[in-house]
Parts: sequence; C-alpha cells; structure tokens
Amino acid sequence: MIFDFLEQVKADAIFPKEGEWQTNQLGANIEQSFNGKLEGEEFKLAIIGVGEDRSSINNSGCGTGINTIRKELYSLFLHFDLPKTIDLGNIVLGHTIKDTQVALKMVVSELLDLRITPIIIGGGHDMTYGQYQAYENRIHSVDIVVIDERIDLLESEEVNASSFLRHIIMHQPNFLFSANHLGHQLFYNDPKNIDVLESLNFDVLRLGEVKKDIFEMEPFLRNADMLSFDLSALRSSDAPANGITSPNGLSGEEACQLCRFAGFSNKTSSFGLYEFNPNFDQNNQGAKQASQMIWYFIEGFANRKENDYPSENNKQFMKYYVKLESSEHEVVFWKSNYSNKWWMEVPQKNSELNKFIPCSYKDYENAMQGELPDKWMKVYARLN
Repeated sequence: MIFDFLEQVKADAIFPKEGEWQTNQLGANIEQSFNGKLEGEEFKLAIIGVGEDRSSINNSGCGTGINTIRKELYSLFLHFDLPKTIDLGNIVLGHTIKDTQVALKMVVSELLDLRITPIIIGGGHDMTYGQYQAYENRIHSVDIVVIDERIDLLESEEVNASSFLRHIIMHQPNFLFSANHLGHQLFYNDPKNIDVLESLNFDVLRLGEVKKDIFEMEPFLRNADMLSFDLSALRSSDAPANGITSPNGLSGEEACQLCRFAGFSNKTSSFGLYEFNPNFDQNNQGAKQASQMIWYFIEGFANRKENDYPSENNKQFMKYYVKLESSEHEVVFWKSNYSNKWWMEVPQKNSELNKFIPCSYKDYENAMQGELPDKWMKVYARLN
C-alpha cells in the first residue's frame, strides 16, 4: 500500500496562526488526512511532498521547505470549483536516495492507476526520475516537459539533479516518446547537451524563445503526460528561494501561465515542482511564488474541457488540409470549435492510425505560407 511510504503532515506545521482557514481558502477545502483508502473516494488531485535533497546540486536544503509552500498554498482563495483534492503528506525518506525515488514511483504509479493527478512538491530536481518511472508499463509511450535553466544531462552513474534527464533518456525499458525542454539559458549549458536533445528530435527552446510568446508554449504543455518544473528557471527577483537561480529567467507571471497550461491539458497526469529552498528565500517571496504556480495548475485542472480531442466522430472539430509545394506531405490540421485549440495529424509508418499532436494557429498560418511546421517534422522523424 502506498500509505506505507507516506507520513501525514502535522497540523501545526501548516495551520494559520489564527487556527483555521476561511471558508473559501484552499486549506479549508482540501482533505487533510487519510484513512488508508483512496479507491472509490473520487479524488481528482493529490498533493505529495518529497523532501529528498541529498542529490541536489549547489542547493542543499531544498528538501526542508515543503510545508512552507503548503502553508502559503492553503492560504490562497478559491475562485473556481475545486476538484476533490487530498493532501497525502510526505514521502518517507529512504535509507538511500534510490529508495526515496522508488517510494515516489510507487506512490505516483498507484495514483495514476486511480486516475488521481499528483502534485509533487520537492525536493531535488532528480526526483523527476521517480516521477517518470511511475509511467512504466502504461499503455502508451510518455511525453514529458522539463522547465529548467539548465539541461540536466551530466554523465554520471548516479541519478542526481544534474544527470536525471540522461537517466530518463537511457532508461530501459524505453517508454519515452519525447522529452521537451523549455527555458534553458545558453551560457549555463554545454552545446553538446543541446545537440543531444535535438538529435533525438526533441524540442529544446531557450529562455528567449519561451518569453517571446508565452502562449506559443501552450501546445508543448498540452502534449505533456508529466511536467517537471525547476524553480531555478525563474529569475531571482521573482523567486529568490534557490541556490543557483540567476538574474535572468522566467517572470512569476510567465511561470504561472505555463503551470496553468499544464493544468488545463487533459493529458497531463502529474506535476512536479522542485528545488524550492527556504534558506535562500526573502520574505517568503519564493514560497508565495511556488504556491501561486500550484494554484494556477489547480485552476487550469478545474477548467479542463472533456471530449476535446480530434476524431472523425467528434462534431466539435473542423478539419483543414494544407498542401505544401515544397514538400511531398499534406498537413492535416484540426481545430476545436469548443476550445479553439489546434492539432496536427502526423502519419505513422506501418499504421493506419495517425498521431495527433497539439499545435497553434501560428503553425497553421506558417503552413499556409508553405512552411512545414517544425513540430510536425520532429514527430514525423520519431515515428518513422
């Protein structure tokens, strides 16, 4: 049972000084205890803390701030109908880091089986590896999005905060379809690491590309089974609570928008926020920022639209055919009249079923100008 891997949070660690939350605050609406049973309870979201920081790089202490984020999160007010949510407490740290990763894997895996979306509050970014392993033996390959100022592909036998992405890519059995990376800063990254991801036809977007038009990032988050967000991706003025954060990075508003995109996606089934370190925080600004990012994920989740996926039988969709003179391919676009979102249809070799990938109206516009969309080309290359 997953409860063997969890310990409940003590009330005095998260309760306000006044002793209770107001009716419309999150803290008054999230189940704070568990009875050893989740089946049949109809929970949609579960909050999990994982205070493992033994493999965090230059950010020791990032495992100690979980309840600080919780306290800020629970003080926020609801402006939407909260999906039924439970706080399962914190992962019991293992004797080794690998033990903690296995525990996180077991907990997340069971929640996925129950169709409960976990919100993971870390802890070191290497816990992404445990989050990813929970998807093993699923019926489909997995698309992940990592948001970080650094691409964590260090060659290391040990899984740590600088190497976990390499271990995900090399993991056997391989169930990874894409590992897209958003927000890296060029001067912090070895060009070889960028080349590795691009050689695998993954999308690698540097900070400037993300900030240029934050709404163009929505299709990447819509396509993610899991999101792993390192708080160091934010500029230090907006989130000082990290040992390696820099003056440049995402703004707080941009980070919240990206989290909302992930929450709104019907595909995203786990969200991990990592590397918050209270030792570097100033006036709880980092904790407030982290809590607001989680709030926006939950708000997006609460506003998900059902049955918003292309199919010949879905009358909510319009289908557009674009023939490119510069290519042998015809690109088929689908637009939802329900949400105004766009998809592209990509043919698969030796299969009658094509793959649908999220895109934007700009992708359609570019195709109309004769440009084969980059997203389409990369997915086609991976499929064929």
